[in-house]
Amino acid sequence: MKWLIVFYMSIAGPFDIPYLEFETRNECVDYVNDPSNASRLAIEVIDIAGFNDTILSIACLPENEVRENVDETESKV
Repeated sequence: MKWLIVFYMSIAGPFDIPYLEFETRNECVDYVNDPSNASRLAIEVIDIAGFNDTILSIACLPENEVRENVDETESKV
């Protein structure tokens, strides 16, 4: 099972970074918590959500759960 980083924003809908995949939840969490990855994550967020949106939450979720959450949110918009 692949694990993905999912960002939940105040304005933009939830999104993941599909090319950052991890084999385990712990690998994903370690990546998010490693300060040396902060710049890369910030660039990804700014690219998708812009400068003026607020990150409400970051989660590491299984790929199948991400697709269900993102697809459901997009269908409500």
